[in-house]
Amino acid sequence: MWNPIPDRFSLGTIARDYWRSLRIFKTNARDTWALTVLVGVPLAVFAGAVFKKYVFPVPVALLPAVALLAGVLLAAAGLVITLRARIADSLVLSDDARVRAHVRETMSGVLLAAIAALTDALLLGSLAAATALENYVVRWWHMGLSAAALAVTAYLALMFVATARRLYATYLEVFENGTPLPKAREDAAPVIAQWKAEQASNQ
Repeated sequence: MWNPIPDRFSLGTIARDYWRSLRIFKTNARDTWALTVLVGVPLAVFAGAVFKKYVFPVPVALLPAVALLAGVLLAAAGLVITLRARIADSLVLSDDARVRAHVRETMSGVLLAAIAALTDALLLGSLAAATALENYVVRWWHMGLSAAALAVTAYLALMFVATARRLYATYLEVFENGTPLPKAREDAAPVIAQWKAEQASNQ
């Protein structure tokens, strides 16, 4: 079957893997609420910007940060690959389906966020070029570029937070048996005080 988009430029595999791997941490059920937020918030931002006929006043203020973030996220994807390679060396972790799912969602999420950052940089750059003249006349494309840039920026922020959270969940699953640090107990204070005293006496 003929595909109008060459396979090397197709993002379908990354997007499908991410949407399919969005699961609730504890129950492994489909995380429909996260899907709703990831899709609904950018659409709401886009609709609100179009309704208000908003034109982003200073797109060059965000352009360097977004462009830099695209490169940083690609570098982070390389680190995730390194983490996956180290997990593959472990006979226990390599057979853990939860760990593999965590890494898969993290990897695809980082790549989607990097692509969103690149798209956002292109939109902001185009808007900056379109509004470069001091007394430019506001046209429909100014409003369209502004709405699209704001929507992609909202999506990028959500993806950044979601991927960071999943990356921490991956760390907990690999190194801490999937459990976060428990709340400090009151009876632990004497033990900590004794440890500090021993450290002081050894110096």
